[in-house]
Amino acid sequence: MEPSQPKFAFSKPSEPGFRAATSPQFDISMKTISLRLIVNTLCLLLPAHCQAQVSLALSKTIPLPEIQGGFNHMSVDAGRQRLFVTATTKKTLEIIDLKSGKPWRSLTGDGPAAALFAPEFNQLYVTRGHNLCIYDGGTFDLLTTVDLQSGLDELQYDPNAKRLYVGCMTSNKTAIAIIGIPDGKPIGKINLPAKPQGFLVEQKGKRIFANIPSLKQIAVLDRDKQTLLAPWPLNDVSGNYPIALDEPNHRLFIGCRRPAQLVVFDETTGHQVATVPIAADTDDLAYDPIHKRIYVACGDGSVDVIDQRDADHYQLREHISVPPGSRNSVFSAESNQFYLAVPQRGNQAAEIRVFTPQK
Repeated sequence: MEPSQPKFAFSKPSEPGFRAATSPQFDISMKTISLRLIVNTLCLLLPAHCQAQVSLALSKTIPLPEIQGGFNHMSVDAGRQRLFVTATTKKTLEIIDLKSGKPWRSLTGDGPAAALFAPEFNQLYVTRGHNLCIYDGGTFDLLTTVDLQSGLDELQYDPNAKRLYVGCMTSNKTAIAIIGIPDGKPIGKINLPAKPQGFLVEQKGKRIFANIPSLKQIAVLDRDKQTLLAPWPLNDVSGNYPIALDEPNHRLFIGCRRPAQLVVFDETTGHQVATVPIAADTDDLAYDPIHKRIYVACGDGSVDVIDQRDADHYQLREHISVPPGSRNSVFSAESNQFYLAVPQRGNQAAEIRVFTPQK
């Protein structure tokens, strides 16, 4: 017997209460079509949603075909949209035009270790061998050279006091040298017990914090009195190289290599308050005060993004895969950009990767 067919009652369009009759199969088809429309719409929207959830979105890649080898510490002129890249193997300071996304100029000389741009004085400072080179920030004419009679590395400055601080690395001459700016005249130095690596200057205080990896400690300096204070020892970690500061919350961030950890100190007490595992071989890190994150450039091929939940609680948010050796970076809060230097290694060409932080 054949299955019974549904019966339909029709009304004429002119009759009151007229409504087009539908079958169960028609209802099911309409529901299926509606469901498919919803699914298709979600498929279109989800990639954009996922893209918005990443910590750092790659917004631009700037090839540097003339660069062989690696890099060191960089700086940014956010106002003119220029990036200053220390090409250590080529022994040049490369100036990148961020507007066009192309290399613009090269400043030759001894191999650069670090660059620092000071917009308050429109000057660019570069450590080259034993010399501190001071350039005009607009023309890049060399204004003066200061021979500090020591191998030099990182730079920091205090715009209010008009002082530049330079890390001196030669054995038996380890110190933080103090230079008056903009004139470039030496003022003095604060002797250190061993080589300083990453260091920074309080902007609302009078201290300098300097990593001393060989002694497993953070040196604390009074820059007004030019004296050493009691150091802060590291517990169960070593290889402390990069450093950053969240001054409003009084938190000091230290990148350690053995084991690979971000260590957080209370800068008011010198006590350790938190640790977060990170990838290996970090050399630069930065604090993003807008998004409350720490960006850690790691040479084993990762940029680690760490969320600051509050002053004492931190959580690894994301590992961003990058080419090995990419351990030098700089963050500009003014331009809201994170710049990563990718070295030339084998078939990997040198380049700058520009990332934009996401909400």
